[in-house]
Amino acid sequence: MKISRPHNRRGFMLLEALLAFSIFGIAVTSIVIALHRTAELSQSVVHEQWIKQEAQNILKEVLTAPRTGNDFARDDSFSIDATTDANILIEPLEAVDKDDNQLDELYSVTVTIYWDNDGTRSEQVFSTIHYADMFKAANQGGGR
Repeated sequence: MKISRPHNRRGFMLLEALLAFSIFGIAVTSIVIALHRTAELSQSVVHEQWIKQEAQNILKEVLTAPRTGNDFARDDSFSIDATTDANILIEPLEAVDKDDNQLDELYSVTVTIYWDNDGTRSEQVFSTIHYADMFKAANQGGGR
């Protein structure tokens, strides 16, 4: 009986090459998916920071704008860009200080930013308290 020895092969068999390409394809697909998710997360963080900066700019503009008369209250809506809107709500607050004096110039300032987020409407609210007469006593007292 004659036993044949396998030939000394040169190169790869077709099955080995297909298996190697399949493994390589799965690895590349996984990396691309991970990079895509990272890019989406990064874009979300950048957009969130932009929203916060816009709200801070609006609050600063509202609080530092010159007022005419005693009425500071308002309810305004406006568009920041094509997909982002803002609402400013300033309402008087009733409060007293530690000596039970009425604080007449105390306001709640709320800025709400609305934006489209993948087909859904999202919102974020920023608020602060503004007391217009905070420095009035120091300025009237004839201090230093």
